[in-house]
Amino acid sequence: MREVLRLGVVLLVICAVAGAVLAFVNGITSDRIAAQATIKLEQALRDVLPEADEFRDEQEALQELKQEASQEGKPRFTITDKMYTGYSQGERRGFAFMCSPSGYGGPIETVVGVSSDRKVSGVSVIRHTETPGLGANIANREFQMRFVGIPVGTEVKVKKDGGDIDAITGATVSSRAVANAVNEALQVFEVVTDKGAPENEL
Repeated sequence: MREVLRLGVVLLVICAVAGAVLAFVNGITSDRIAAQATIKLEQALRDVLPEADEFRDEQEALQELKQEASQEGKPRFTITDKMYTGYSQGERRGFAFMCSPSGYGGPIETVVGVSSDRKVSGVSVIRHTETPGLGANIANREFQMRFVGIPVGTEVKVKKDGGDIDAITGATVSSRAVANAVNEALQVFEVVTDKGAPENEL
C-alpha cells in the first residue's frame, strides 16, 4: 500500500513538473508564433494586392455582410474569415480576403486579392497540411497564377467539376479547395462593391 502511494506521489510530481515546463515553453513561443503568423499574413496581403501599400482590417464589415447574406438566403460566406481593404495614396485599390476552405488534410488558409478592376490580382496559400509532393503543391506560384485575372461573376471551378482551372495531378481535392476560396472571395467582393461601399469606410 505504501509503495502504491509512493508511486502515485511520484507520478503526480512528474506530471506537475511536466505541465509547468510545457506552460513555460508555450508562454515563450506563443508570442513568437503569433508574430510570425502576422508577418506571413502581411506579406501575403502585399503579394495578392500589389497595388496597395496599406491594408485596413474590415472584420466588423465582414460580419455584417455574413449576417445580411444569411438573412437574405444568399451564400453565407462560411469559409471567408477576414477581409481587408487595400489602399495606396488614400485610394482604394481592392480587397483581400482570408479564406479557409477544407482540403484533403484540413483547412487551407488562403489569401485572395481582388483589385478594383474586378479581377483576381493574386492568390497566396499561407498555411496547410496537405500531402507533400501532391496537395502541398497548391502553395506553388505556378498553380496560384492559374487564378490571376479571373473576373468577378465567374464561377471558379476545377475542370473535373466543369470549370476552367487545371487541378494539380493527384490533388483534385486540394485544388478544389483553393478554387472554392477564390470563388467565394469574388462573391464577397461583388456584394461589397454592389453595396456602394464608401471609399474610406469599407
